[in-house]
Amino acid sequence: MVSQKILIIDDEAFIADMSRMALGDVGHEVSCAYSGEQAIEMSMGIQFDLAIIDAMLPGMSGIDTFEHIRQSNPGIVGILVSGHANMDMVIDAMNKGFSGVLEKPLDGTQIVKAVQEALAIASLREENTRLKTMLPLYKLGEKFVEADTRDEVYELLLEAVSLQIDVPTISLMMFVEEDERLHIVASRGIDKTVAKQVAVKSGEKIAGWVYAHGEPVILNKHSQEKSPLAHYLKRKEISASISFPLSGRDKILGVLNISQTDRDVEYSQADLEMLSVICGQAVMALENVASMQAREENARTKALFEQYVAPEVAEILLSSGEDLMSLGEVRTITVLFADIRNFTLAVQHLSHEEMHHFLTSFFDIFSEVAFFWKGTLDKFMGDAALVSFGAPVHLEDPSDAALCTAVELAQKFERLREKWLEKSDVFHQLGLGIGISRGDLFHGNVGSSRRLDYTVIGTDVNIAQRLASSTESGLILITETVKDDLKKTYPIQKEYARQLRGLEREIELYSIAPANMTLP
Repeated sequence: MVSQKILIIDDEAFIADMSRMALGDVGHEVSCAYSGEQAIEMSMGIQFDLAIIDAMLPGMSGIDTFEHIRQSNPGIVGILVSGHANMDMVIDAMNKGFSGVLEKPLDGTQIVKAVQEALAIASLREENTRLKTMLPLYKLGEKFVEADTRDEVYELLLEAVSLQIDVPTISLMMFVEEDERLHIVASRGIDKTVAKQVAVKSGEKIAGWVYAHGEPVILNKHSQEKSPLAHYLKRKEISASISFPLSGRDKILGVLNISQTDRDVEYSQADLEMLSVICGQAVMALENVASMQAREENARTKALFEQYVAPEVAEILLSSGEDLMSLGEVRTITVLFADIRNFTLAVQHLSHEEMHHFLTSFFDIFSEVAFFWKGTLDKFMGDAALVSFGAPVHLEDPSDAALCTAVELAQKFERLREKWLEKSDVFHQLGLGIGISRGDLFHGNVGSSRRLDYTVIGTDVNIAQRLASSTESGLILITETVKDDLKKTYPIQKEYARQLRGLEREIELYSIAPANMTLP
């Protein structure tokens, strides 16, 4: 056995003398200190290989003492001794670099065995880390930087851990905001069906504790059987495990779990340091992927929605790959025009703030209803709006969708008007005129390369507008082409033919009262 320099730090002379005798008998060079301050001073002049430290020292705790000693002896191995170890102490000790925790009372045989195991494991881990870390981690960093998706990062992370630590079981759990639980997104050595069923709340089990506290946890069966977290190891065959947090810039993203079944393997500070490097690279890669996706999405959304309102139009343009100015064609389309009746008179009695809030509420309703029935919102015009059905999004029953939009819009407008009547009687005079027409119309981009307007152009747009301005409040006017295109039966009434302003011939008209309809 190679002689090692060991420092005993304990204010109890009995423990110090017993340790010195037991370890000296097996060839180690032993020094004793009776306080943290004395131990720190000694470590500045001597490079110790291992320290056995009492948790309760006069003036300075054993854990704090070990942290100070490691500043001058970074490779030192630590064993903490305590007569009343608790969960926080054990976890803190493991996270601060201790290889194990011994519980008083002790005897010489226990001390010698603990020292031998700690030194052996430390030696193996140090050599393994030195040989395996540097070059693979450089290459790993390059792979992480090249990752384009989260799934790529997840698989790279598992691959790296498998290569560097050689563990049989790994699971990566990411926190899902929607249900506020950790879910397994990638794993090795776990049945996929089982992995899909795992959902852990913050604070639950080991992974939940690590997520909630942002601190790693090591559990070695031989040395941590009394750890308050050890009972969470449901599988009896597991001999050692680590749960490590993936810490982002402002929050914990998830938890990496590794476990070992080989009885001769224990995890140490070296393994934590390895995981820290790998997980750190993975987190940077995930944040890089998120940043790239956000920039791409924001750029696309900004470019499109400066010019378009309807999300369906934006989606078509995104997937078309065509020149924006070239988009457009003539197609048979159903158009709906809605106009707030008598709004110009009402404005004279409303404040600018009231007018703004009322119109905003109306157009919010209009957009919501139009998009629900798959209409494409063309534009808002003062107190009116135009929506088309059947282009650019194909619909099997565009006229039915237009009529349902008109009915729901009229019903919701009436509820909005009644709400505002509580604030002012001026809303008594308001009504909503809606006209629906159908015909061959051009739909597409018009304008310049600097400013585009996606719109529909043609006679039936003008007809819908004329109908909206001429219909009685509470009625919806539709043309014969719309009626003939309807797939379902509605309570429609025939109106007298009219010659609308700007048209050379009369057109057949029909009406429907929204109050008499129940939507499907």
